[in-house]
Amino acid sequence: MQARTRALWRGGAGTTSMVLAAGLLTATPAHAHPTDTPTPATVSGPLATTADNYPFMSPAGPDVPPIDAGPSIEVDLDAHDYVEEEFLLEGTANHDNSDTGETGNSSPYTTRMVVRRPADPDDASGSTFLEWNNVSFGQDIEINWSLSHDYFLRNGHVWVGLSAQRVGVEALSQWNPDRYGDLDVGGPELADAPAFDIYTQAAQALREPPQGTDPLPGIDTHTLVATGHSQSARYLAEYHNTVHPRHEAIDAFMIHGANTALDTPEGTPVMRLMAEGDVRSRASSAEPDTEYFRRWEVAGSSHVGYTEYRTFAPLIARDVPGTQPDQCDRPPLSRIPFHYPLNAAYDHLLDWAATGTAPPQAPRLDWDSALTPSRDAHGNQLGGIRLQEHEAATARNDGNNSGDPFCFLQGAHIPFDDDTLTEFYPNRGQYRSAVNQALNTSKRDGYVLNADARESRANAWEVRYDWW
Repeated sequence: MQARTRALWRGGAGTTSMVLAAGLLTATPAHAHPTDTPTPATVSGPLATTADNYPFMSPAGPDVPPIDAGPSIEVDLDAHDYVEEEFLLEGTANHDNSDTGETGNSSPYTTRMVVRRPADPDDASGSTFLEWNNVSFGQDIEINWSLSHDYFLRNGHVWVGLSAQRVGVEALSQWNPDRYGDLDVGGPELADAPAFDIYTQAAQALREPPQGTDPLPGIDTHTLVATGHSQSARYLAEYHNTVHPRHEAIDAFMIHGANTALDTPEGTPVMRLMAEGDVRSRASSAEPDTEYFRRWEVAGSSHVGYTEYRTFAPLIARDVPGTQPDQCDRPPLSRIPFHYPLNAAYDHLLDWAATGTAPPQAPRLDWDSALTPSRDAHGNQLGGIRLQEHEAATARNDGNNSGDPFCFLQGAHIPFDDDTLTEFYPNRGQYRSAVNQALNTSKRDGYVLNADARESRANAWEVRYDWW
């Protein structure tokens, strides 16, 4: 199978560079209940899956090749008693104007959604995460699944990835015409105008039995979270502003890695999570928290980091072979585990939607001037959420880089030399004390879950100690 696509790496036929505290007043969110019910979609499937005919980027697909960035992260759905199924979603979508919220024409569409859920419905939590697949790479990429799959799997949450945009759908059709050749969400002249209504119809199909096949048999979705990264988060912000007030099909929003302005949220919880590399000015960082809104900024993290890259890059290398990594001026991919606060934020969002208990506020990144971030003597950003990997630093991690055009999205990771490490941590006990203190602070403040704190501590104990 071949794809005409913009892939993660440069080189290779048809590819280009990687595109890659206290809460405020507690308020009870309004549970989603459509006020203007969209035309329901028809769901069919699941599509048959074989060894050579499987969902694009499936973790259950064939083995993946090695990548230069480090050991691949392979997700074993069977080990968690999860199943993966792919469904077709068909209907008629209104053409939403994201600037005015008005609707105009409509057109038929056929797209797909991938469902990963507990095999036993009794193991399902009742929370479903609907990810707007990112197409900045020229094909569907499941960024937030790549970051938080451990969180979803260990909690029994359902994850659904939706192909809402033309670029992703066309790439799928070319990658495997037999499987995806009938997909169609309209041509370039529509400029993704059907995407908003497609997303609403997918949400509706996950909330109540749709026409055709139930994609969540035996599972009741009591909380539906909209999630997306970067370009997808920009679309979700526009969806929140213009479409959500009409349909109210979503219980909570996760806007990850996009600064698109949000209308003042009223009744529906919204969190915006930003990597250090996403925050380009003091002005954007100053966005205020409100009754239904929280903004978290994670020091040292990059728009695309080490964890998610090692999850999705091997799948791209398998499904779109023949490409090479971007060449960056500094070692790429921040090692700050952004997924830890993302997982904590998801947990807070679920609680917020269910009980009205708002998440904690978080300090913003520090700035020397409007465009100059404050950094310590070794280049690490000050302020923000400071995970132990940043607070008990053994390297410079930041959100910026240069080189090939999109290296700036990957950030940088530059290990400290032995003299610097000895200056910071004269003995093993002092390093371990710094790690434990930072972890305990992050847990206390609500930015890291217990399971992730245990993993973080175990990883820290594996840090080389030969500088002493």
